[in-house]
Amino acid sequence: MKQIISLFYGPKYTRKQLADRFHEWRKSVNRDPLEKDKIIIDGSRSQVSLFTRQWKWIIIQALLWLIISFKFDFSPVINLMAFLTIFSQFSHNIMIISRDKRNIFNTFITQEILSAMSFSSLLWETLDGLEKQKEDSVSVSTTGYAPDCEWTDITLQLITNKHDQSLPLIKIIIGHESSDMLHPSGLGLVHRSDHRKQSPAFMMLKLFGRNSSFIFEGHSSQRASIEKKIQRLIAIINTYFGARDIDPIVQNNSTGSWECFINIDDRTNTWDQTEKEREQDIKSILSDWNPLEEEPERIDQAAESYKMKGYGW
Repeated sequence: MKQIISLFYGPKYTRKQLADRFHEWRKSVNRDPLEKDKIIIDGSRSQVSLFTRQWKWIIIQALLWLIISFKFDFSPVINLMAFLTIFSQFSHNIMIISRDKRNIFNTFITQEILSAMSFSSLLWETLDGLEKQKEDSVSVSTTGYAPDCEWTDITLQLITNKHDQSLPLIKIIIGHESSDMLHPSGLGLVHRSDHRKQSPAFMMLKLFGRNSSFIFEGHSSQRASIEKKIQRLIAIINTYFGARDIDPIVQNNSTGSWECFINIDDRTNTWDQTEKEREQDIKSILSDWNPLEEEPERIDQAAESYKMKGYGW
């Protein structure tokens, strides 16, 4: 009863406020179940149900009953039946509105959950996690490595680092020649203050190992932030290998997609694993926030009739 009352009385929230609260809960470490229940109640209460229009007809019936009961002397049985009729309509409408509000909120929250499954959302949140520390990548020396080669002739192979899974070793392959195993710090792909932490530029490099081209769909400030990180990766590559007439990563003016000309062979499948973990997490949240109702078992009327007639013995 208390939960039903809370669906009608309390503060109302906009969809943006509810979405912000939900995503804050989703990104939290503990994912407090009490906060989750509070978001569901506040979110359901804040929805507008079309069934609220039925209140006026119930109120009109109640007023007519009161007026008639005072004007005419009906038997207690008739008054009781009238009361029960109006009360049942009142209770039924409360349940319908409560269920409708929850269904509307479920639809809204499902859209928010599925939006978090998009590539752009995953990229932004992954890089946002790396931004907890100030981006201060180590500086890399100018080597002019293979200045006569085209970008498409260069392959960066990422190989699992047994000592640190997040920092794979890098091997440069050009034709039939390959370099020794290089630590990411040698290419300026780690933080200056802590060489055990990958920089956003390194994560972008791993991403291009999964997708040689991609389109980031976000608002203007997010797109500007992603472009800044890609430009940082371009600067690192140009510094190490030497600048060419065209950058190793360019943005297609017509489609807006970022395209990498260097071949990135990620043997660690880092980004692929990140996508799988996100997919599993989203499925878990979806089933937790919007569980599917069990469909009642359907009875085969023909089979039951056959048994009732004794033919099944």
